[in-house]
Amino acid sequence: MRSIWTGSIKFGTIFIPIRLYAASGNLHMGFHLVHKTDCGRVHYKKVCEKDGKELKRDEIAKAIDIAGECIQFTDDEIKNLHPFSTRTMEILGFCNFEEIPMISLGKSYYIGTENPKKGDSGQSFHLLKEVMGKLDDVAVVKWVQRNNEYIGVLKTHEDGFLLKQLLYFEQVRSAEEVEIIKSEVDPELVDKALQVAKNMKLDFDWTEYFETYNQQLMELIGKKAAGDEIIPEIKPPETRSLQKELDKMLAIMEEE
Repeated sequence: MRSIWTGSIKFGTIFIPIRLYAASGNLHMGFHLVHKTDCGRVHYKKVCEKDGKELKRDEIAKAIDIAGECIQFTDDEIKNLHPFSTRTMEILGFCNFEEIPMISLGKSYYIGTENPKKGDSGQSFHLLKEVMGKLDDVAVVKWVQRNNEYIGVLKTHEDGFLLKQLLYFEQVRSAEEVEIIKSEVDPELVDKALQVAKNMKLDFDWTEYFETYNQQLMELIGKKAAGDEIIPEIKPPETRSLQKELDKMLAIMEEE
């Protein structure tokens, strides 16, 4: 697995060399753009707005406009512009994981030692792991990646750590912005719906769930390739009688 970030966890005055790895992969299928007449791939050209010339990679530089002047930078110069903090993941403190709002949880990452081939280089890594195991808390951290500063929670996981990126409070929209129509519900319907829900209780096993959308998408693409017509799915009917639907579900559950 290729690491996506290399730096150090800052635990007080201790710097722990680490590597960051994406904990998830992409299951989604992507379509590309083509020319309708000959199916040639469509690419985006990089064109100078002044002379209309298409540019090669080595003709392009990064720049910032300051007081009307274009200041260009090389990749090495931009790299050196980053402060030392961009290479550190600072531990701000420790807290109980239950204190972290569910709505703030974002992407997951694995954290490993900076050089897995050197067995003695991970002493500080395992020191932090043992300390956190005894605390039974998570560490609140901040770090910079791709010119963006993130906050997250670090928790022990198997042989290493799992990092959960957090949304900033200001990123989360208020639930008050969501339109919800007020309505009274008949207590008899609530009782019947509760019976249905109780019959649907399960022992959740994460390993039993698989992504099926792309498999269905491939089947439709196969039909298209075979010359078959792709028929749009029928929109599910609107439930007009909650009473009838609940009675129907309870009857089916009693038969099973």
